[in-house]
Amino acid sequence: MNRPIRTAPSPRTELQQELQEAARALRRAYDRFNYVCEAELVEASVYEINALQARYNYLLRAAKGQASSGAAEDGGASCR
Repeated sequence: MNRPIRTAPSPRTELQQELQEAARALRRAYDRFNYVCEAELVEASVYEINALQARYNYLLRAAKGQASSGAAEDGGASCR
């Protein structure tokens, strides 16, 4: 049988998938925020939303950077 050859997703595809997952996580965090009543849970939700928003913004900047400069060789995985 001929099986299709699976290739690793490109850094651009991985980044887009991470961005979509971050957006879904952010929506879920906002949904939780809208339903909690306890002061501690409200505070925890605010921290979670802020952290997820920071991650989403980072991924969005990275995606825009890849789009403007072409596909990055290492996918931006290293810290400088």
